[in-house]
Amino acid sequence: MIVIIGPAHPYRGGIADTNESLAQALIEQGQDVEIFSFSRLYPSRLFPGKTQFSSKEKPEGIDIERCIDSIGPNSWRKTAKAINKMSPSLVIFRYWTPFLGPCLGTIARLIKTKCVTIVDNAISHEPKFGESFFLRYMLAAQDGVISLSHHTSKQLNFIKSKPCLTYPHPINKGLAPMIEKEKARSILGLDHNAPVVLFFGLIRKYKGVGLLIEAISQLKNQIPDLRVLIVGEPYIPISPYLKQTKELGVEETISFHTSYVEDKDVGVWFSACDCVVQPYQAASQSGITPMALYYQRPMVVTDVGGLSEGLDMPVAKIVSPFASSIAAGLETILKANPTSKKDFTAHQEQRSWKNFAQKILTFAQSL
Repeated sequence: MIVIIGPAHPYRGGIADTNESLAQALIEQGQDVEIFSFSRLYPSRLFPGKTQFSSKEKPEGIDIERCIDSIGPNSWRKTAKAINKMSPSLVIFRYWTPFLGPCLGTIARLIKTKCVTIVDNAISHEPKFGESFFLRYMLAAQDGVISLSHHTSKQLNFIKSKPCLTYPHPINKGLAPMIEKEKARSILGLDHNAPVVLFFGLIRKYKGVGLLIEAISQLKNQIPDLRVLIVGEPYIPISPYLKQTKELGVEETISFHTSYVEDKDVGVWFSACDCVVQPYQAASQSGITPMALYYQRPMVVTDVGGLSEGLDMPVAKIVSPFASSIAAGLETILKANPTSKKDFTAHQEQRSWKNFAQKILTFAQSL
């Protein structure tokens, strides 16, 4: 029996989706798996988005127990007691925010079996109070640590006594299938012949939307029919970005679509574009990269944190986090020869959940 501790259905977002993908991959390896998720993840007043929950159906074949209140210590003790009663061979935690450090760290201390943590973010892209303390509190109770980039592993060097496995962010199971580009563009009302660039994901300050807008203003003469889609729910006000597009004369080139995109609709946006751009100013790694690899779309990626690890042409153009460099990268990708399926094959095979699950099992056995 293996227990995963972290969000899962009905919570939405990349962490929940990947916990479910990991559970499914471990089940396919012949493991019994149960996810212990949250009855309350973020208090409503602390959550910046519209809702924490997804409208999709619960994944079949995965046991999900919603019992952890992130701010309820009694639930932490009850969760640990329930897990100890199950006597699992391994407990896998998911850590991405210091807010959950007290909760997850306390549960880990009460569990009487082998524990490892997948660390998505060791240092927040937007600094948070007490994050170093809470990270140390969490990791001190672990037998091993797993990171999704070498950049994050280096940030975890202070825990030299803990074995660390580094493996790139796998490609999610259950992504909507790719469809013909022409069909996707018809659905979205896009010109079938115009070059289309996609920025996808939650809109946050560190993701460099302002840099992207400035870069597009530098390209409007070289690629006059260019269209840029900025797609994702904003966690910050977007009025400054709308003002910037008008001031730079690119309001007709750039369109904002500010609703959260459910899994069933993701394929339409990626299938419609020619290129995915990640103009981030900080990053550990990104769940958008495996999406672009799955949909076989080349990327322009800034060389920050672990964002560009393992990527190169023709799959990705790596650029500096400056508008002029992003503009040049987009022009290179859009004017390059079209990529083919075989360009993405090796990346897709490396980033499979099957391989990741096998790596985790081997790593856990070595502890």
